[in-house]
Amino acid sequence: MKKSNLSFLDKKCIIIKSFKTSLIVGTIITLINQNECFFKFIFTQKDLIKILFNYIVPFTVSAYSRISLLNEIKKEIYKYE
Repeated sequence: MKKSNLSFLDKKCIIIKSFKTSLIVGTIITLINQNECFFKFIFTQKDLIKILFNYIVPFTVSAYSRISLLNEIKKEIYKYE
């Protein structure tokens, strides 16, 4: 596997922005898909796992997309040096 050329600041920025994205997207998905849980205030273990994945998936997709984009940008910059 190729070593990433991302600096500490890049990684920190990716984590923070991906976390913010997952909070927004995960909350919207949760409200749409698990709205009955919130109205009844009854959460089963299965519901909690679904809610957890509603946040993990957007975080993972956002982080992967940002890393891919930064790597492509850096590749283009180094191509012209």
